Amino acid sequence: MENSRFDALETIKEVLYFLAVTVIAFGWMFLMLLIISFVAVSVIRIRIPAMLMISGVFTVAVVVFYVIRRVRKKRKDNEIQRMLRE
Repeated sequence: MENSRFDALETIKEVLYFLAVTVIAFGWMFLMLLIISFVAVSVIRIRIPAMLMISGVFTVAVVVFYVIRRVRKKRKDNEIQRMLRE
C-alpha cells in the first residue's frame, strides 16, 4: 500500500522535469533555426514568426515523445513491482 500512495514531492519533481524538457526543446530548436537563418541568409529566409511556429511544433513533438516514454516507464515499473509482490 505504501508504493501506491500519492507522493507530492515526486509529482512536483516530475512536473519540473517536464517543464525543463519543454523549455529546452523549444529553446534548442529556436536557436538552431536562428543559426541556420544567419548562415544561409542568402538562400533560406525564415522569419521570426515562422521560427517560433516551427519551434512550437517541434516542442509539441518532443513533449509527446517524452510523455509516451514516461508512461511506458511507469507501466513497466508498476508491472515489476506487481510481479515482486506476487
